[in-house]
Amino acid sequence: MSIEELLEQMEQYRLRREQRDYRPEWLKGFVHQASALFEPLTHVGRVGYDCQFDERAWTVCMYLGTTEIVGGAKDGRIDHASFRVDLTQFNMLFESISRFEWYSVAESCELPEPDCIRSLISIHGTVANGNEVRLELLSVPPQMVKPGLHYRPDGMIYETR
Repeated sequence: MSIEELLEQMEQYRLRREQRDYRPEWLKGFVHQASALFEPLTHVGRVGYDCQFDERAWTVCMYLGTTEIVGGAKDGRIDHASFRVDLTQFNMLFESISRFEWYSVAESCELPEPDCIRSLISIHGTVANGNEVRLELLSVPPQMVKPGLHYRPDGMIYETR
């Protein structure tokens, strides 16, 4: 085997290792059910999420992704998707709820941008088979998340890769 082939094999192994999904099946189902409850108010939206485990429970952060306008007078503008959720439907995803909270957090900003005010709903409770989950519904995606969709002036919307 040549050194190039070995390096290629190592790169393929690294990519496969990074793509492993360590979430348990019950959590994947929970995320799928919760994603279906987001209703975009304009255009289309794609639900983004992040799952983290700590010593107490899984934390699932969910949000509707942003759209970047490509071309035209508004080229490069990032739009946050407006959406609604029926909170009673989220209530049905849990066997029991221990906390149900709404947070409005004003971040200090140099420019008066709408991104400076964040709002989230936090639901702590038990789901399938007694598993603890903290679900956080974010009003806008975290700043590190890139736009998930591109919108062209001709009305065409496509996913980013």
